Amino acid sequence: MSLPFTVLEFDPKSTAKKVDGAAIIMLQEWWGINDTIKSHAQHLSDLTGIHIAVPDLYKGKVGLTAEEASHLMNGLDWELAVKELGQLVEHLRGQGYAKIGAIGFCMGGALSLALASAATQAKAPIQAAIACYGTPPDDFKVESITPETAVQGHFAGKDKQVGFSDPAAADALEVKLAHLGNRCNIFRYPEQGHAFLNDDDWGISKRKELGFVSKEIDPKKDEQAVRDQAWQRITLLFLDTLQ
Repeated sequence: MSLPFTVLEFDPKSTAKKVDGAAIIMLQEWWGINDTIKSHAQHLSDLTGIHIAVPDLYKGKVGLTAEEASHLMNGLDWELAVKELGQLVEHLRGQGYAKIGAIGFCMGGALSLALASAATQAKAPIQAAIACYGTPPDDFKVESITPETAVQGHFAGKDKQVGFSDPAAADALEVKLAHLGNRCNIFRYPEQGHAFLNDDDWGISKRKELGFVSKEIDPKKDEQAVRDQAWQRITLLFLDTLQ
């Protein structure tokens, strides 16, 4: 199958812990495919032993400033993107990856849930979907997700992205997914700001520039325990659903 975008692939550095027959689709922030998302992909593959596929939704373009990233995100046709992600799911299954999960950050977090909803409506649900600080527009009907897909959300208590990833948006998402019962967990991190999992130098500089984190702290050190907790929860869900 010919895919409409380039897909970067990541596998665990240690083959001893590789999980066969499973793949995770990782979806980018509004910046595009940069070193931050590549680092997340390798990190998660090493934690889980699972193959990671990172589709380039911007098809070669990357935002280096908030203005550029906003322009790219606003120019993305989300309905088309979700359809193209459905093609990636089909492609991965054709390659022998019977169990599929999705995770995204910021814009990608919203798209992860949109993909899970679309896959459910197509009667081909994925096994897990994780949203890190992002929720999709109502058009994508996340309430259609069934318990066949386990859902996790990670949201920051000091996130100021109103209606998208702020505490009220996290609460609204939890209400929409209440029918999933224990198949859905929305985690809150009260003292964190948006994009708190980004711990590379460039990512931290952008978080400080945009006011997502205090300029007075050292996020690499001061947020380590919170990041570890979030990654542990992410890892456990994927191992529980994709092994």
